[in-house]
Amino acid sequence: MVMNVNAPRGTIDIFGEDIKYRNFIIDTARELFSVFNYQEIVTPTFEYTEVFTRSIGEGTDIVQKEMYTFEDKKGRSLTLRPEGTASVVRAFVENKMFQEHLPVKLFYIGSMFRYERPQKGRMREFSQLGVESIGTNNPMMDVEVIWLLNSLFKELGFVDLVLLINSIGCSNCRESFVEDFKAFILPHLEKLCPDCRKRYTQNPLRIFDCKNRHCRKVLEGSPRVLSYLCTDCREHFEKVLGYLDVLKIKYRIDHSLVRGFDYYTQTIFEIVSYQIESAQNALGGGGRYNNLVEQFGGPSLPAVGFAVGIDRTLMLLKKLCIEVNLNENRPRIYLIVLDEEYSSYCLEILQYLREHSYTCDTNYNAKKLGTELKWAEKGGYDFSIIVGEDEVKTHNITVKDMKTRNQYRIDWSTGKKEILTLLSRDTSPSRR
Repeated sequence: MVMNVNAPRGTIDIFGEDIKYRNFIIDTARELFSVFNYQEIVTPTFEYTEVFTRSIGEGTDIVQKEMYTFEDKKGRSLTLRPEGTASVVRAFVENKMFQEHLPVKLFYIGSMFRYERPQKGRMREFSQLGVESIGTNNPMMDVEVIWLLNSLFKELGFVDLVLLINSIGCSNCRESFVEDFKAFILPHLEKLCPDCRKRYTQNPLRIFDCKNRHCRKVLEGSPRVLSYLCTDCREHFEKVLGYLDVLKIKYRIDHSLVRGFDYYTQTIFEIVSYQIESAQNALGGGGRYNNLVEQFGGPSLPAVGFAVGIDRTLMLLKKLCIEVNLNENRPRIYLIVLDEEYSSYCLEILQYLREHSYTCDTNYNAKKLGTELKWAEKGGYDFSIIVGEDEVKTHNITVKDMKTRNQYRIDWSTGKKEILTLLSRDTSPSRR
């Protein structure tokens, strides 16, 4: 009998030049995650099967067709993780991270597993990186996650980036949409492919994901979910778009955009690059999932995140021959905004500092100034920047050195170089 010593179908060995590309992607991501103040989490490669069936959705293709599920010696059902979010949320709840300062901002890098037909850039074992921010429904956080995703691909060297964005609303307003959408589809049901006929009953929104041209034709003229948004969901989406405008991130509302997992609510998005001459030009995507923490037995906390396939990104980098350099570490800055109405001003400051590679964050859930300064000190920040009513009216910022306790008033319109000079001083513990 001849021993089969080849790698299993759908897996690959990574070595040589590919290691350089892989490390470049991961190192670039780690640097950006640090700038945006995300902390790493490592979760098990396998989980109890229920972690995925109750989160991704039993009607999805992943749960029905693609999961690697097995029983251990005691008959317990385990599954190799097919995606990262469910594991992170499970860890968040189990380890009571909700007792920490919110939002908790995490990133992961690891292997995922799906039993699907192997093809270029899509394997049965694949590497993925992603972020999850848990604990705030502030639309600024939706935009920060999108901003981070967009920045990652800009840093990697991709051009012609466009954000495709949509909102699928909350469970309440989506219920009316699904009802009307099914009524629209019903007369055309026999024209759909077998998978979409099954989705019609189990998960109707997944019909939008189908690439079959007959199914795409049926969808023309279908109801648009944005027309069904409740007041809260509509206001949330409008604020997201407004903040994207502040950051000058190019976007296009895509009414056919859905995400493949049941846990998504409200904002969903994908980054595409028209530099890639292919229908498969999506680089990464994600969205908001406001009910998942509670589904895992935790408190009712909103969350948002994204995921990127490392292997597919590696393939595109090689194809386009892209490389960039990483930036050096800089001091850490905490931007304290004292009221949500100053968020646009706050975003301008964050954008400027992060574009200069300073690690900085802001208080998405506004509290008293004293409380926020204590957190900045506890969190090891070198500087705090305070934005209140007076700062906004005079177009100034207040910079507080967390080590010396000195405060500086700087004109935001004319003093940006002065800010960089102040922030660039030595922040090592030994200085006096």
